[in-house]
Amino acid sequence: MLGLLALLSVGRMVVTGFSYGVPAWFDEELNPLIGLLSRGQPIGQIDARQYGVVVFLVFDPALRSVGPNLSALAAYASWIALAAVIAAFVLIARRYAADQPARLLVLVIAWSSAVPLLYVIAQHMVDAWQLLFLSASLFLFTGSVRQRRFAALPLAAATLTKLLPALVLVYLAFRSWRAAVLGVLGIGVLLGLGQVLYGPSMGFGYPFAVSSMGADTVARWSTHFENNSVRGLLFKIGAGFRLQGDTTSYVLDPRLIPVLNVASYALSAGLIAYLLVAAWRGRRNDSVPRRSIEFSLAIVTMLLVSPHTAQDYLVTVLPVLAVWLFLWARGLPARWGPGQTILGGLAAVLMGVFVPMNVAARALPIGLMLNLSGNANNGLFLDQIGSGIGAYEFFGFPAVGLLLGWLLLVRLERQSAVGSHSPE
Repeated sequence: MLGLLALLSVGRMVVTGFSYGVPAWFDEELNPLIGLLSRGQPIGQIDARQYGVVVFLVFDPALRSVGPNLSALAAYASWIALAAVIAAFVLIARRYAADQPARLLVLVIAWSSAVPLLYVIAQHMVDAWQLLFLSASLFLFTGSVRQRRFAALPLAAATLTKLLPALVLVYLAFRSWRAAVLGVLGIGVLLGLGQVLYGPSMGFGYPFAVSSMGADTVARWSTHFENNSVRGLLFKIGAGFRLQGDTTSYVLDPRLIPVLNVASYALSAGLIAYLLVAAWRGRRNDSVPRRSIEFSLAIVTMLLVSPHTAQDYLVTVLPVLAVWLFLWARGLPARWGPGQTILGGLAAVLMGVFVPMNVAARALPIGLMLNLSGNANNGLFLDQIGSGIGAYEFFGFPAVGLLLGWLLLVRLERQSAVGSHSPE
């Protein structure tokens, strides 16, 4: 039965990967590269959301081969995304499920039916690459002493795809600074390639260009209806989950904005501080469970403190779910009680969903919540209520899942800190 479900879910994932046409993000993110390679237009400036040089390096060969043929580039992106997902799964399954076929099949089903992954696959998004980079880093970080030295190199690629994984690199610097140095050097090499191939905007000037627009970007995304980071959740609560008419603009008292800003920065700082304390505390424990727990905590913290965490970002929690399943099955770092098991299961379901969104929407009181929040007639949700993704994101269900996951990881981290031992 598990084998049949796994086969069906993988088939659905593959079909999803080729059922969508040209994604909207091509217009914003690939236009600078298309203009440079097809029309010789130098990249003079970039948007604050511009993906990093790794995206250009991956699309460069295809664009030089087929030109600005967006349909062909979309097919290319589909193959790249599927290959990244499969490679990521192979790495994680080898580390956490290779010894038990049943656990392996459960992991196949969870990954290939996770709604965030299906969304990313359908849209050919680079978050599939982030899944691979973070999975590769976790695989190396929990491997042999020699493998651990290279754990930061995939993080370098992840950081210069979308900047957020830089936080995991900061964590690694506290945990194993020698490995982190190699990651920083990797970032330097990638920026150097961008400088030579695409100019300073995608080279050494890229971090400065993005950081100079950071404040505007944070302000813009704080009240984005899909935002499920701590910041996004606080702004939704401040607005009472109310939107103006048929728009995505919050009904929010301007006097609350400074308070919400301070609260979100304070909470984010606290989350990061705990992560770094855990990294420092775990330096004398090099067991696979301990390293897995810490790295998982870094991923969940990364998503919570991000200025903007939407559906596509959540694919990066899939390795975390594999870690939980591994620890639960083996009773590590201590036997899981019913409360801990329920906490992990609920967090996983809220983040991954694992069933079609129209099914999830019917199981949740989304209609009632739309009425109570005064959003029942908002066209944004009327258009999406069939799939339920818009309302599910807006009401912060993934954010609750992330918070529950963080609490579980804190519990696991504290359990693994008891009885720490010397490196293996």
